[in-house]
Amino acid sequence: MPYTIECIPENADLTDKRTYMTWKALISLASEVYPEASQFFAGLEQPHVAQPREVLAWRVALNRIKLMPKKELPFDVKQYEEDWYVDYEAIAKKLNTTVQHVSIMIRSADKDLMIRSAEEVANATLHSNQLKHEIRLADKSRFKD
Repeated sequence: MPYTIECIPENADLTDKRTYMTWKALISLASEVYPEASQFFAGLEQPHVAQPREVLAWRVALNRIKLMPKKELPFDVKQYEEDWYVDYEAIAKKLNTTVQHVSIMIRSADKDLMIRSAEEVANATLHSNQLKHEIRLADKSRFKD
């Protein structure tokens, strides 16, 4: 399901649509590279007006993600590729973890994706702070079950 950072008063998407696991991976990576600000990253899912420290936290996290070396995974993804998908369940079984954790690991290792996503969140929090607009991570599925 696609999720975006939404500006509630404008009813507008401030980011591209990405899977929920991509946003979770970004929050996890941001907390990893800048643990002192993890409370700001975790609050993304709740409607709120971004405070100046949150804007700064996302900018610092973005810069640290840009500067960090490419993350190495503890497995070779190519060994688990089938015709058109990666077998996350097999990886999870091998690592004795959850499929969700494997998904977050793989996405957070995609440096380009994490940089683009972090830039979008940094800009969304700046928008929120400057205009005093509430933002939130919102499900943008066309059809709700």
